[in-house]
Order: sequence, then structure tokens, then C-alpha cells
Amino acid sequence: MKKRVLALVAAMVMVIGLVACGAPATVEEYYTQPAVKASLDAQIENMKGSFTGVYSDLGYEVSGNTFTYWFQFADQIEEVDAAADQLEASLTDEMLADIVSDVEGECGVTGITCEYIYYNADGSVLFKDSYSSAQ
Repeated sequence: MKKRVLALVAAMVMVIGLVACGAPATVEEYYTQPAVKASLDAQIENMKGSFTGVYSDLGYEVSGNTFTYWFQFADQIEEVDAAADQLEASLTDEMLADIVSDVEGECGVTGITCEYIYYNADGSVLFKDSYSSAQ
């Protein structure tokens, strides 16, 4: 009986070890998995359809533990400071912290950074903000 229990415990430890080895080490590793990438790409395409005329393009990049969303306005914004102030007011630290928490929960990786970059129509950076769970 003791041998069976020990064998069962040993088998459970091996399964847990395999599951842990299969977990992504970085956000990039998680979001480059084919099924996850396809799902995220579909969400981005839906966003593009929803924001036609506002943004000429939008997308994301993932590098290590940094996830970056970027948006490029369709029309040149002349009042850069006012637009940057408005974007800053809409992306509060609380909102960014919630997004980071959601991403961490989805991929099982902690210590990540989420960035938002807004480009003017000419390609210049209009506004950039980020939040890291390590803050």
C-alpha cells in the first residue's frame, strides 16, 4: 500500500513539474503561441473596423515581458499638447494596473509592462504611457 501511495505521489509531482515546464516564461512566449496570436490578431482586426476613420492603423508588439498597443491617428492632430493631456487623463494608472492584472491573469506571467503609444498621422509620437506591475 505504501508503495502505491508513493508511486501516486511521485506521478503527481512529475505531472505538476511538466505543467510548470509548459507554462510560458514571458508574455512574448505566451502571445506568440499560434492559437493565442490568432485570437489577439482577430481582436485587433475588430478594433480596426470599429475605429475606421479615427486611426489609420493600430496594432500590438510583444517583447519579453512588455506588451505594447499602438495607434496611429488618421488625421494630423495640430493641438498636440491638448490631445496628449486628453489621452493622459483617459489612461489612468488604475486603468493601466487593471489591464496589466488582466494580462498577467491570462498568460500566467507576472512582472509585466503594458505600454500604449499614440502616433500622429505623420508618425510622430503624440503620447506614450506605460504601467508595470513591478512598480
